[in-house]
Amino acid sequence: MAITIDEIKKTAKLAKFEITQEEANLYAAQLSAVLDWAAQLQSVDTSATAAAPVQNSAPLRADKAAINPAAPAITAAFNDRENNLLRVKKVL
Repeated sequence: MAITIDEIKKTAKLAKFEITQEEANLYAAQLSAVLDWAAQLQSVDTSATAAAPVQNSAPLRADKAAINPAAPAITAAFNDRENNLLRVKKVL
């Protein structure tokens, strides 16, 4: 699929990019090559391949909430705290 230089220029204008004529020529050639390659991939016959999802062979652990054993030491290191809430400076 060939991309024209006019399409490249129109897209650049929509994206508010300034491109030179040399860049437009280069991008048109490169994008055309990528689209040709994608079209070639679309033509590959994949009818003989299985469409089953991959089975996960690793067992998953149970998702249980747990208290971090380091939490008391972390909260103790903060000067400005109230119950389990830690006050920090704004980072804006």
